[in-house]
Amino acid sequence: MNSYKLGFGLLVAIALTLAYLYGKPDTPAAPSLSVPTVAHLDITNTAARFPFAAPPPLAETPERNSAPPVPDASSGNPALLAMLEPLLSEINTTLLEISSLQQLIYNPYDPYQQADEAIREAYQPRVDDLSLHLEKLFAQAKDISIPHTLRAMWEQTLNLGLEDPASSQALSLISISLDDTLFEDMLTVLAAGEYSGIARSNLAYSALLPPETRYYDGNVGATTTERATPRQQRIKDFLETQFLRESDPEVLSTYLNIYHTMSQDAHGLVPATQFAQQLEQLRSQISPDQYFGFRLQQQALTDPNTDVSTLLRDINSNPMTSQQRQSMMAMLSNSIFMELSPNAAETNANRVIPEQHQQLLLQYLETGIAQPTLQDRYALSDYGTQRYAMELLKHRERADDTYYQRIIDSKVLAEQVGLILGSHMGGPPILEKLQNNTALRQRLTTQLQQTHLSADARSALQDALSTITPEPAILEPEYSPESMPDSVQPDAQSQGY
Repeated sequence: MNSYKLGFGLLVAIALTLAYLYGKPDTPAAPSLSVPTVAHLDITNTAARFPFAAPPPLAETPERNSAPPVPDASSGNPALLAMLEPLLSEINTTLLEISSLQQLIYNPYDPYQQADEAIREAYQPRVDDLSLHLEKLFAQAKDISIPHTLRAMWEQTLNLGLEDPASSQALSLISISLDDTLFEDMLTVLAAGEYSGIARSNLAYSALLPPETRYYDGNVGATTTERATPRQQRIKDFLETQFLRESDPEVLSTYLNIYHTMSQDAHGLVPATQFAQQLEQLRSQISPDQYFGFRLQQQALTDPNTDVSTLLRDINSNPMTSQQRQSMMAMLSNSIFMELSPNAAETNANRVIPEQHQQLLLQYLETGIAQPTLQDRYALSDYGTQRYAMELLKHRERADDTYYQRIIDSKVLAEQVGLILGSHMGGPPILEKLQNNTALRQRLTTQLQQTHLSADARSALQDALSTITPEPAILEPEYSPESMPDSVQPDAQSQGY
């Protein structure tokens, strides 16, 4: 469970970076498309609005054998290659169809524009079916030839363009088993800078976090350092070179995130002090909320020696846009969640944020909380996240109960919706109570019937109503054994059951 906790924490770090990459630009014309943090646990809604696939989950996996690769059985075998060709052709056709449908759902010229719900409901089931079909085709093609299949998928990805939503699906499939030549080709594309920061960041997460990377929980004690693989050493060298060359702040932040992951890795390639030095050297080249996000990952709130006062003062005195400030508050709230909530890790039961830290954090969150509005769906989620973190600081053992009561007692619709959207942090206990509250569900249903609602407000209300609406029960078909003729012997009957 300790390794799970660290892996979950790592996902939060990556999700936060992606949240910024897809976050609302500093212009009022573009609505927010920021990804909710892992603490929101809003998996269904995330999939519905996120045009690019998130990085694959990072789990502790056995280190790969460093033996030379097995020769490709299809090399020089015309019969096998002939079997492969139609599969690759169908893969290409499937990717093209996924791409065209995704572009109907999401505006390719404005990735921050919210998807039309009716269009999404019409086309998303087909996209889901095609995605499953793509995985099956890919598995069949790999059984014939891994190198040929990976190379073909990579070339199709480049033909579509890394910015294309379908490219992310292709990358998620081929990133598991990259040969050295294909890996170097990906590094070349990353370094060339021909694609957008968002597209290259997505490629970086796919290529630079190899499956053999293993994580450990620093709170457990000594962990045996393992020999790094050549691929991991190559990744470290690439990142340190790009820190000096990369000019895109989004990609730089992604590289720092991966570098921070390596500083938590059992292979010991990147000492924590080395990461801290790189962070300070790049501070002026990344956004302030990203910089302080890394600082939060480095400084444990449960450590009595952590200078929380100075950290909060530095955050407060640093100029930020309203969007960056909102992102910073969400990161701080998630850090508190990760340290205190049993929904983040079972080991949290024994973890305590010192009283002096709690008071400082609570005061900072209370002072900085923004009044929610139905016009900003993702700011509503951040409001709920922040409120839940405050309940953890004030009533840790009863946080779920006090948070639920705050939802019920709220008389302001936008606040109530924001709290509902943040209730995923509380896990099943809060959600079950909300789903059993028919009066609350009726109130939201009534509000949705108002004709004057904007599209953003209607979307936020619909998401909140979906959250508190129970899933329909699945009725299991009744089983009745087929009757057997009386003349059949008992032994024969028993074989039929």
